[in-house]
Amino acid sequence: MSTSPADRPKAAERIQAAAKDLFYRHGIRATGIEEVCRVAEATKMSLYRTYPSKDALVAAVLCDDKDGYDAWFQQVTAEAPTPVARLQALIAAVVAKLHDPDYRGCPLLLAQAEFPDPAHPIHQLVAQQKATIRDRLVELARQAGAADAALLGESLAMLMDGAWASLPYLGAERAGQVLRQGAEAVLRSGLPQPAPAGD
Repeated sequence: MSTSPADRPKAAERIQAAAKDLFYRHGIRATGIEEVCRVAEATKMSLYRTYPSKDALVAAVLCDDKDGYDAWFQQVTAEAPTPVARLQALIAAVVAKLHDPDYRGCPLLLAQAEFPDPAHPIHQLVAQQKATIRDRLVELARQAGAADAALLGESLAMLMDGAWASLPYLGAERAGQVLRQGAEAVLRSGLPQPAPAGD
């Protein structure tokens, strides 16, 4: 079925969608504006009308990635009845994501690796977004009754980021196994354990 001109996404939407895919698959610095415009079937004038610079386009893509993560987080934890179950559901969902053949890792961390200068706006944007994700895990740990919610939440965040980073050399199966078992150990040590029956 053909798409009518009225149904075609606007140039800005096509540009951001093309940039999101190209940046993730090939890298931000390796992807030129010309390639983004070619894939999006848009002109440079259309691009710069919405995004005054490549950094502005990168920032828009990363904010979209963060929004996508937020929606995914809500989806995978929505049915879990307790804070502990929500943490467990999140870990299980990350393990499942590792097995996606098109998954290259966390797009935020991939972007930050290309902008190592802590003073760079893109580096700072990623740091803020990752801090928000960490805070969400810490809050779930607090709700679950952790004695040290910050340590538990940050440990889980590090395990998840580590699983994404180790995917190229460990492979999906082993990275998922280490994440799952590591998270179980962290949860056992950081959360109150039920008293044995009969006590």
